[in-house]
Amino acid sequence: MWLESQTCIGGGRCHECGRCNRYETTNRKSKLLFLPDDFNPQQEPAQTDGRSKYGVAFDIGTTTVVGMLWDLTNTRLVDVTSRTNPQSTYGADVISRITYSMESQEHLMLLRDKVRTCLNEMIAEFHTRHLIEPADIFKATVVGNTTMSHLFLGLSPSTLALAPFEPAFSGPVEKSAVELGLTMNEAAKVYVLPNIAGHVGSDIVGVILASGIQELSGVRLAIDIGTNGEIVLSDNGRMLVCSTAAGPAFEGARIYQGMRAAKGSIEGVSIEEENVIIKVIENTEPIGICGSGLIDAVAVMLDAGIINYKGNILSGEDAVKQGIHSELAERLRKGKNGNEFVLAWKEAEEDIVITQKDIREVQLAKGAVYGGIIILMQCLGVSLSQLEEIMLAGAFGSYINKKSILRIGMLPNVEENKISHIGNAAGVGACMALLSETERIKAYVQSEDAEHIELALHPDFQREYINAMYFPK
Repeated sequence: MWLESQTCIGGGRCHECGRCNRYETTNRKSKLLFLPDDFNPQQEPAQTDGRSKYGVAFDIGTTTVVGMLWDLTNTRLVDVTSRTNPQSTYGADVISRITYSMESQEHLMLLRDKVRTCLNEMIAEFHTRHLIEPADIFKATVVGNTTMSHLFLGLSPSTLALAPFEPAFSGPVEKSAVELGLTMNEAAKVYVLPNIAGHVGSDIVGVILASGIQELSGVRLAIDIGTNGEIVLSDNGRMLVCSTAAGPAFEGARIYQGMRAAKGSIEGVSIEEENVIIKVIENTEPIGICGSGLIDAVAVMLDAGIINYKGNILSGEDAVKQGIHSELAERLRKGKNGNEFVLAWKEAEEDIVITQKDIREVQLAKGAVYGGIIILMQCLGVSLSQLEEIMLAGAFGSYINKKSILRIGMLPNVEENKISHIGNAAGVGACMALLSETERIKAYVQSEDAEHIELALHPDFQREYINAMYFPK
């Protein structure tokens, strides 16, 4: 079932992965991409006054919150919007926010109110754009990592800070919109999809639901790449899941000139002989770099010999000694965060650079993801050669260059055609649950089927993590 509210730039079905997963948008937001072809929604009945009923699916990410408005009567996607999670002011990652919430009840309520206000702002935006009254919104679904779900519900995530990382709830939650302070119809219900474990939340349940990974044959991997990276490994229906602290680097945070994928952000980098070529969102003057551009930059710097396998950026002098073109060597200089490489020269403003600290952030993030994958494979008893598909989910996963992510060693070294982009699969799962009670029940069953591996308690994870921080030679 294909969604008709956006213009697909992939020309329909993708010949490579069988899914259409990119839409032309003015602000490069990650849009809702597809619903499985066999999806059979249970449509809401029309109201007696002839007006449609509406519902909203929310994907509460650590960095970004996405809202998707549906006409339930006609099973039609009306609009998609997104916001930076306003909780980010109080910490870039889940651990920071857990720590902040534990300082006082007031802090916990502040984080709760911040995200609820964000959702209400999205509802207000839908009203402004489409003249849809809050009273016409009768249902909502919510997915997010475990910490985000706790904070949305106003539940303390303190138990997620220490082993054994037990969540305050795991099964699905049904609340009234009034109880949650959401500006919807007074009779509206809000369904929070189930968590799986302390740091494996309903967002990955949404990915499992949308990707259909449990029903697919063979060994398949799905990764929701975000601040809190979550991984699913399936072997003919048996699913192992884990969460790994990828950190916010891939979403632009903790990067010296990092930013979200928006106008002016460098989203692609290549080096051709002595020339550095950048691709900027909306073809404007660059003001920073987003996750996909960061991965591209690191990959091409590795290929050019500017970074060694340990992640050290060469000095300009060492680059010349190693035969690197003089014009590339001139871009290497000493900065306040160690050696840095200039991606774009600026006349009146600060040059856009990749710093040594930026490289370390990438190493930490990619090491955590790859280490998690290796541990899941060991636990399931499968080898890298058995992998039939790697599905990349999330806004970052939708735009990442396959060659680049393989070059930096974030994924197993498979053929490019085994990697597929599945977009905001967590959001798709939230939409499926919004449109169908059957899918909500299925989400609960799948969350129960998934076997959780706690990486922090696994004896081999630390070793695999450290080894994975090196770049392939």
